[in-house]
Amino acid sequence: MYNLNGIQKWIDLECGFQPHLSASNINLFKNNLSMWILRYGYDKLTYSSPSMDRGTACELGIVSALTEKLTLKQATNQAIEYYNDQVHTDHDDHVKQVAYIEPIIKNAYDTLVEFGIPEFDEGDRQQKVEFELVDHEQNWVADIIGYLDLVYPDKGLVVDIKTTLRTPPVMSWSHQLQRAIYQTGKDNYSVKFLYVTPKASTFREDGDKSVLEQAKVYVNKMNYFCYTLSPSQAKRCIPLQDDFYFNGHQDLKEFYNGH
Repeated sequence: MYNLNGIQKWIDLECGFQPHLSASNINLFKNNLSMWILRYGYDKLTYSSPSMDRGTACELGIVSALTEKLTLKQATNQAIEYYNDQVHTDHDDHVKQVAYIEPIIKNAYDTLVEFGIPEFDEGDRQQKVEFELVDHEQNWVADIIGYLDLVYPDKGLVVDIKTTLRTPPVMSWSHQLQRAIYQTGKDNYSVKFLYVTPKASTFREDGDKSVLEQAKVYVNKMNYFCYTLSPSQAKRCIPLQDDFYFNGHQDLKEFYNGH
């Protein structure tokens, strides 16, 4: 980081703000400031929901099948077993989500298998991309990082998997920012997002690197916000935005609204 004194102030507190920015950081600041304060000012993490764990399970199965470590059936069973090991208070939603795992994995596998075996870093870790986002007008530099789902070097292709129950007609701004970060970090690759539902798989490439110019606006606001307020002051000033980010997190609501 260079000349982002407000952000650096929160980083130095060592309360959850790592010395870099990412799509998830910027998107959360934009979408739910109260949850952002908890995450980056108090190191408070949310619990997984059935839909989130379903997505994680599906991606686990997809990767296991594509890398040929398991057959498609074995990978699907592994994913279902992983999902059922997660603890969810909403039993009905747990049961509903598990039914989507098999068709989502199959649809993704059928779409991606023709590209061959994706490449990972040592230990099957996602490849990391990083670059410097520079704002010449405000004279600052921010380190940006991201992690890639699937990389096909011989195809010059990066694929990010989004498991969902409904394919959006246009990629959200949050996803476009994520894609722009990957595209900047892998400039000589094509970056595509694969939206996979229980019924179909659809590639999307909406937006371009110009979304990073919009991201700079949010970074400037974030920097001023952090410079002006400490996490404690921010929690006292900013009303809790009670949307899906706080679903099932009564403890975080009480912590946020407490003193």
